[in-house]
Amino acid sequence: MTFTNDAAAPRHSSAYPPAQDDWADLFDDIARTAAQREHESQLPHEQVRALLARGFGALHIPREYGGAGLSYRELFALIVRLGAADANVAHIFRNHYGFVNSLLSLADEGQAAHWLTRAGQGELFANGVTDAVRPLNADGSVADLSRFSTTLHEDEQGQFLDGRKQYATGSVYADWLAIQATRPDGTQTVTAVVPARQAGVKVIDDWAGFGQRFTGSGTVILDRARLESELQVLQRDRLRPGAEYGSSLPQLFLTAVIAGIVQASYDEALHLIKTRKQHLYFAPSPTPTEDPLLLHTLGQLAANAFAARAAILHAAEAFDAAAALPIAQRTAANQAASLAAAQAKVVVDALGTTSATLLFDIAGASATHRERQLDRHWRNARTIASHNPSLYKALAIGAHLARGEPLPKQGFF
Repeated sequence: MTFTNDAAAPRHSSAYPPAQDDWADLFDDIARTAAQREHESQLPHEQVRALLARGFGALHIPREYGGAGLSYRELFALIVRLGAADANVAHIFRNHYGFVNSLLSLADEGQAAHWLTRAGQGELFANGVTDAVRPLNADGSVADLSRFSTTLHEDEQGQFLDGRKQYATGSVYADWLAIQATRPDGTQTVTAVVPARQAGVKVIDDWAGFGQRFTGSGTVILDRARLESELQVLQRDRLRPGAEYGSSLPQLFLTAVIAGIVQASYDEALHLIKTRKQHLYFAPSPTPTEDPLLLHTLGQLAANAFAARAAILHAAEAFDAAAALPIAQRTAANQAASLAAAQAKVVVDALGTTSATLLFDIAGASATHRERQLDRHWRNARTIASHNPSLYKALAIGAHLARGEPLPKQGFF
């Protein structure tokens, strides 16, 4: 049975940009309006659709499904650049690529091909994982992450979803939602893929964080949301041998966005130091470009951006190494990639907030004007870093290295 989504994204050209520099014009356009959109609370619908039309949602999809077939290293290099242009816009694609990554190890190749082709045609996927009302164990503790209160039911008319999800990043912009649900008897957990705009699906943009304000990380309500085809029900097999640590790539994606913020902090600082007209009368030099204190700070910011990007690319290479193996042989390589992603997060999270603060040592009081929105870099970096705090990552890394304890296979590891 075939089915369509009337709200699908516009199809993009099959001619993919062969090099990163071919994205420069679009990234520059996005960066040019980022502060104004932040100040005016404008959702970046236009920017997301422009990226999809150019194939940004199909970069890592194999060419046989209409994608560009880029490596993880090439993909993450572009994510960092987009994060520098606008951290909100880059973050919107995080769940999309998390879903794409899960398809690449899906046991049902026919289902995988169907959804990879749709993504290759320019459609955007978001997800709904975290239940607004989470199932509890008898002792009141949170139940295992493989169980959901969102339920996939079946009646004489077919299958339907009931439930309420929160933190559904990208849902406001998406064509499809990949919803994690459990069957009523609790014996099976699935991913149900539903159109973002259909009867029984309500997307609410109620994310109220002080950063990443325009990522569409709000609530999704599912009220007897009907499924038309068995293609929409994917068996969740993330613990299948070779498919473990499936949450590590979405985690690295978030860290790559912070690396983009580190780059943006440097970019803003360089612009400010070159364009500032006024300088402190007691400064050691009469102009900002000659002031050794400002130059030292600028150099530190440049080094931070270099280190953050290098950490992301190194971790991405670990994902490429795992992907080069047959799925059944990836377990050890997947854990190595998870370790690399965790280590990158610990380092880059710190660089994100540090760099966003150093920016104001160069900027001066005039740069705190609300219209300039330079504070968004710190707010955004701090908000993203709060996803799975680094102190728990560092703890897991230490336990793994000192005692050989495996890294957690769920919860963004």
